[in-house]
Amino acid sequence: MNTLTKNVIIIVIDALRPKNLSLFGYDKETDKNLIRISNNGILFRNHFSAANSTAPSVTSILTGKYPKNHGIIHQLPYTKEEEIQKFEKRKFWLPEFLKINGYTTIGIDWIGLWFKEGFDYYGEGEVSDETDAPFKSAENITSLALLKIRDTKKPFFLFLHYWDTHFPFPHVKYEEQGDEKDIQNTLNSITNESQREYLKKRIQGKSLYTIQGMKDKYDLSITDVDKQIGRIYNFLGEKDLLQDTIIFILGDHGVNLTEHGIYFSPSGLYDDSIHSPLIAHIPDFEKKEIDSFVQNIDIVPTILDYLNLKSDEKFDGKSLIPLIKNNLPLRDKIITFDGLCEDIKAVRTKNKKLIIAKNNFCNLCKSTHHKNIEEYDLEKDPGEINNIFSGKSELMKDLA
Repeated sequence: MNTLTKNVIIIVIDALRPKNLSLFGYDKETDKNLIRISNNGILFRNHFSAANSTAPSVTSILTGKYPKNHGIIHQLPYTKEEEIQKFEKRKFWLPEFLKINGYTTIGIDWIGLWFKEGFDYYGEGEVSDETDAPFKSAENITSLALLKIRDTKKPFFLFLHYWDTHFPFPHVKYEEQGDEKDIQNTLNSITNESQREYLKKRIQGKSLYTIQGMKDKYDLSITDVDKQIGRIYNFLGEKDLLQDTIIFILGDHGVNLTEHGIYFSPSGLYDDSIHSPLIAHIPDFEKKEIDSFVQNIDIVPTILDYLNLKSDEKFDGKSLIPLIKNNLPLRDKIITFDGLCEDIKAVRTKNKKLIIAKNNFCNLCKSTHHKNIEEYDLEKDPGEINNIFSGKSELMKDLA
């Protein structure tokens, strides 16, 4: 099979941060199958999302562009009509492009809207779960994905979006012992009133009582999704499809569990919100770990490069192939946008980060997370605690 007929799979795990994976040093093994896949593939240790929220991030994944350039800057339901209008004028959308080039396109997700464009099938099937969550369980959507690709005769593009890692993890089987008193003690421990009210609304009636219990449930949700990704990988191996399939597995963004006074939300542009794992399986490429900066905007150019397909689109991302083959770095910095606030953006180098917040009100939790300008020395202060901005910064020009 030549590269023109390779299958393409993109698996997005919602709100997945590296800090909770043993691949990145976590003391629990939540990621047995991700380890197995990375042991036969390529692990990118410094992958950063172009945005800290799903709508702009996934749109970046499928366009190869930064939010400012593809149009979708803000998370649903805060996306503005003019953003959608700009996106509708797009020239490139990966599902449409691959469909034109002979692929069966399968999208397993629930959002709809512009995300369903270009897919021969888009949805989560008819199986019902026992929760009132808007999305189906990882087990059910995996079964649907396997059914769809099993019946496909020509090369396929599968976009599969797992949501079980999204707070409050509704499909995860977990029984925490507690009562209303424990909930109140947890809420009383939060000094920020907006954050306290935000968490109170999100845990109401969810059998979540303590911060540690919520963190434990997040870990279990990762393990559940990891198991389902293992099913996909096993299926491809059993059907001798691994050599005919390029796979990307990534988080659409990260999440704060309590860091920076932000509770179970991707708000803000700290590394907890924008650093996410990326694992690639590319046929004929040997196992490798890469420390250079990459972003989710690089996935589309990499797919087209590997498949030897051409587009007139001018992507913000770059093909990862030269980096993988010859260790040629793509960039010395990353740019990222806050999709939950009106106007916040950041630039990050290896050792420094600059965040500029022209409007720092968070639509999600009705709080603020950044000062107007923040700068961090990531070498001395990896937790981004001490703002060292002195009135000027060499990184200002990168956000002009």
